[in-house]
Amino acid sequence: MRTVSKLSVLLAAVALVAAGCGGGDEGAEPGGGRQVPFDQAFADAMVPHHREAIEMAEAAMAAGLTQPDLVQIANDIVTSQQREIDQMLDWREQWFGSRTPGPILPEVLGVPEDELGMEHGSAVEVAGAADVDATFAVMMIGHHEGAIAMAEAARERGQHPEIRELAAAIIEAQEREIGIMEMHASGMDH
Repeated sequence: MRTVSKLSVLLAAVALVAAGCGGGDEGAEPGGGRQVPFDQAFADAMVPHHREAIEMAEAAMAAGLTQPDLVQIANDIVTSQQREIDQMLDWREQWFGSRTPGPILPEVLGVPEDELGMEHGSAVEVAGAADVDATFAVMMIGHHEGAIAMAEAARERGQHPEIRELAAAIIEAQEREIGIMEMHASGMDH
């Protein structure tokens, strides 16, 4: 009977130690990190998203975009999104202590990974396209839809007014650009 008692005490002690080890991790991010604030997660996702859009726009221009409105959109993407990247990195450093984006965390954003828009083409695909105008338009529409999804979440959940204002500006600009690009994407699947 004593062995059963000792075993019960030992199992109870192991259970308490195990519970104590995991107690501080509730709400932690995968990989053992601490929970990431929404605004940090937004910057960490939008910075590489914008960088990808800039690469696609530059590749499309180098490959010979012909439609003036698409050339204007590509130029706007390069200038406005680089300005937004710089601003988000400044905020990230000010608010979270680092300019280096962390991993993209769709679960913190509340936007499923397949809706982030980052699988909608690449600079290489745009550069090698037979119809650069239509390919750029189709790929950028999907890419912009992902940015809009993230920006809608930020407009609602952003902790800093600057993030909410940036999100509103992203939605407005990219919805306008989608309207123009849809005219050039007709006939191609997107």
